[in-house]
Amino acid sequence: MNFTRALLFGLVLFLFMASCNPATRNIYTSQSFSTAARQHKTIAILPFDVKVGLRPSQMKRMTPEKLYDLELKHGRAVQSTLQMYFMKYINHQREVIAVQDVRETNRILQEKDIQPEQLHAIPPTELAAMLGVDAVMTGRLTTEKPYSNAFAMALAAYTFLYTTEVSNGGPTNMGTATIQIHDGATGNLLWNYDKMLARSLGSDTHTIVKAISRKASKKIPYARLRG
Repeated sequence: MNFTRALLFGLVLFLFMASCNPATRNIYTSQSFSTAARQHKTIAILPFDVKVGLRPSQMKRMTPEKLYDLELKHGRAVQSTLQMYFMKYINHQREVIAVQDVRETNRILQEKDIQPEQLHAIPPTELAAMLGVDAVMTGRLTTEKPYSNAFAMALAAYTFLYTTEVSNGGPTNMGTATIQIHDGATGNLLWNYDKMLARSLGSDTHTIVKAISRKASKKIPYARLRG
């Protein structure tokens, strides 16, 4: 794809993405969250079920086994990053709720031979009992196929030249995440966070993982229980 064609295509896609508002989020918090959460002493953050989109040129160098291993690593990266931000934003003044070390969480899951993509099929009450915690946080992350360099540069150029938005360029990598917190005693959904995030030229899956983890951690309602 030459630069002119990429620029024209970028214009069409930019307008479409603008109309869809890609950096959107939906948050649900149960009315019973505060009541249930005050009974929680420990929460486990489970590895995420991650699906990574790759360009055809990248897929040529990637076997199904390598792709699955990459997705597992990204799933644990989200898990660890969320634990870090959880401690930073929720427990930075005092411990509102203990977070089970993700290494312990993963050790138990490995002993049970449970993979991240299988977690959604297991009732939250069973997961909580298995892990010895009062609440569980689970999630999924899907990253879209990155744009080609020519298209990404064209879209960035169009954004810079023809829009009034101040940014690092048009979105070239996108990810969608769903994060949930369930009560371990009842299995009830207490909190749900859906987020679609776009990142600009030069970004990668790691950037999306870090950005979504940081943004989601700031919205986790346990912070309201500090008082």
